[in-house]
Amino acid sequence: MNAVYNSISATTGKDFLLSLLRESREKFLGSFAGLSEEQARLCPAPDCWSVLETVEHLTAAETLMIRLITTQRVPRSAGAPNREEIFLRNTADRSRKMQSPESGQPRGRFATLAEAADKFKAVRDGVIAFVEQNTEDLRATEVTHPHPAAGTVSTYEMVIIIAKHAERHAKQIEEIRVALGIHSAAG
Repeated sequence: MNAVYNSISATTGKDFLLSLLRESREKFLGSFAGLSEEQARLCPAPDCWSVLETVEHLTAAETLMIRLITTQRVPRSAGAPNREEIFLRNTADRSRKMQSPESGQPRGRFATLAEAADKFKAVRDGVIAFVEQNTEDLRATEVTHPHPAAGTVSTYEMVIIIAKHAERHAKQIEEIRVALGIHSAAG
């Protein structure tokens, strides 16, 4: 075991993942609090998503990721790298733009922002329940992440990605609000 793994495993575990998931859920939901349905549909530029499309993307992505970790986990490959710190540090970073896989692209899945938010909450509740109820070592299994930039990740890393992905898109929604001149509920 390497020193990075030891420091991570000593300071993190199920409670850490649950905290990340709950905090990022609140950040994400707060990022679009107070928006009208009309505001949620506005795009700041032709090549940018609206708030509703961003919420749809995150919900679709989390739906796929929870399905992967609940149905396609396999034993972790020997010698697989531990990238927890990398995912903790980089997933929410908006300085590097990434193209969503086709499965996460907005397609008009939700008629309203409220419907999208309700679905996001239900999916996130499922991720939280998975972590709460799981008794195996989430570092001992792996799945293939749907984004090619991530590749094969431990189940623990996937849960980090789920949490930090929501933070990434909370920041994106704030960027959309700023570009459209819509003040956030906090400011």
